[in-house]
Amino acid sequence: MKDYHIKYMPSERVLITGGAGFIGSNLAHALVNLKAEVTIVDALLPQYGGSLLNLKEIRDKIRFIKGDFRDLGLMKKVVKDKDIVFNCAAQVSHTLSIEDPFLDMDLNCRGNLTVLEALRQGNDKAKVVYAGTRGEIGKLRYKPIDENHPTDPVDMNGIDKLTAEKYHLLYNDLYGIRASSLRINNTYGIRHQMKSGDYGIVNWFIRRAMLNEPIKIFGTGEQTRDYNYSGDVTDAMLLAAQSKKADGEVFMLGSGRETKFIDVVKLIIKTVGSGSYELVPWSKERKAIEIGNFVVSYRKINKLLGWHPKTTLEEGIKKTVAWYKPRLKEYLTRF
Repeated sequence: MKDYHIKYMPSERVLITGGAGFIGSNLAHALVNLKAEVTIVDALLPQYGGSLLNLKEIRDKIRFIKGDFRDLGLMKKVVKDKDIVFNCAAQVSHTLSIEDPFLDMDLNCRGNLTVLEALRQGNDKAKVVYAGTRGEIGKLRYKPIDENHPTDPVDMNGIDKLTAEKYHLLYNDLYGIRASSLRINNTYGIRHQMKSGDYGIVNWFIRRAMLNEPIKIFGTGEQTRDYNYSGDVTDAMLLAAQSKKADGEVFMLGSGRETKFIDVVKLIIKTVGSGSYELVPWSKERKAIEIGNFVVSYRKINKLLGWHPKTTLEEGIKKTVAWYKPRLKEYLTRF
C-alpha cells in the first residue's frame, strides 16, 4: 500500500465554500497549519452545521466572508486570485432533500454551477476540489463499491450532488478548469454540529450517549456502513488539491471495513461510558431512502495519490468523544 505526504502551502491562496461547516472548517484548520492563505465564504444558513464556533481558534488567521455561493457577483470577486477552491458548501440532509427538493436543487446544483461559472469567467487557472458524497451511488450492487459502480441515488440529495459532480467534470473537460471530486463516505469527527440527527449520524449518536439518552436504531441494526474519520477525509482533499494526477478524476473514500450499524452504536456507548439503545420500526420516510449495506474500495485514490485511512473506527470514536467532552454544551447551545 502506498503512503502519502502532504506538502506545506505557504504561497497558496485558498478559498473554501461552506468553510464554517464540518468538512470545510476542518480543512481550514489544516490549511492554516500548512501556512496557506485561507478565505472562507459561508452563508451560515440554519440547519447545515455552519458556525463561527468551528473557526474560533483560527479566526484571526483567516478571512471570513458571510455570503452565499449562489451569488455569482460575490463568487467572481472571491475566486479571481485564488489558486485552489475547496467547494464544500451544500445542503446535506437526505430527508430534507425529499421534503424540500427545490431548495436542495437550488443549493447543490445552482450553487455549485455558480462557483464553476465564476471560475470560468474570472479564474480558469484555479484548481477546484468538490466535496461529493457516497449518496451519489445509491444501493450497493456489488462490493466493495468502487468508482465504476453504477450511480442510482435514492433521494434528491444524491441526484443533485451527482449532477454537481458532473458539472465539475464537464468544466474540467470543456474549459480546462482542473477539477476533482471526492465522494465522501459516512464521515464523523470533530467540529460537527450536534443538534440534529438529519445528517452526521455517528456524531448524533455520540451526542445521545454523552447525554445518557437512548439511541434509536431502525430495524435490526444489521445493515452495514463504512466510516471515515474527519482528519482522514481532510487529508484526502488536500492530496487531491496538491496533485495533478487528481485532475478530472472521481475518487471514492472509505475504509474498506464493513461495520454493522448496531456494532457502531455499541462501540459509542462503550467509549462514552453512558447511553443505551433501542430497536424501533422503520419510519416510512427512512425506509424509502435506506440504501442497505455499504462498503467502499479506496484502491484508486491509494494508487494515484497514496491516500489511505489512518484512523480506525475505534480510534476515531475515542478522538471525537475526547474532543467534545469539554465542548458539548457549547455545541448544543451556540449552533
